[in-house]
Amino acid sequence: MSAIKKILSGVALAASMVLGATAAQAQGAEFDGTSFTCLQFTSSIADNSSTKAQGGLAKTWVMGYLAGYYKAANTLQVVDDAKAGEAIASALAAKCKEAPQVSVWAVAKFLAETPRKVPKMATETMDLNAYTCAGHTAAKSGSASEMMRSDVADLWAFSFIQGFKNFTDKDMVITMDNKPVLTGAVSRNCAKMADKTFLELTGMVAQAVKLGG
Repeated sequence: MSAIKKILSGVALAASMVLGATAAQAQGAEFDGTSFTCLQFTSSIADNSSTKAQGGLAKTWVMGYLAGYYKAANTLQVVDDAKAGEAIASALAAKCKEAPQVSVWAVAKFLAETPRKVPKMATETMDLNAYTCAGHTAAKSGSASEMMRSDVADLWAFSFIQGFKNFTDKDMVITMDNKPVLTGAVSRNCAKMADKTFLELTGMVAQAVKLGG
């Protein structure tokens, strides 16, 4: 067994154990696309909204979700084109206006049914082609702004895994209780494989994670 397979085998076991648990530390203060509603999203992107930050996180969550879903489907196309991101954001907003009571997750599942190009800029500072595991590891212990960037990257990774798993199980919801073990697995393996891009490493962990008991 290769070193990478050994590492990921350990990740799969740890994730399986936690995902099968009945209790875990609450993560209620963090963004959760499976419970954030379309009404909340459309309100957040309105002019002078006091919740614009939440709207930005929702877009990041959807970008991660789609990347994960398409990665599982072997159809992921990362492009150097801001218009690809604008198209996804526009589709998200339009669908949310049609169904304000559904979750952003429900809309992401709908959007994933259509092949879409994913912009390389998952956020304003996170380039999927250039954001490396080395950079992520350094950001974890860097300045306040760098740590915030790593937190947003963790959110993207968590939603990526949700999308990846929904490709084969459309109704699987990975609750926020499980975020620490999943993003922790990404961070630990990033520290061991610094040369990988964050996208590559997250894809490896998503594939290795076993959901359920």
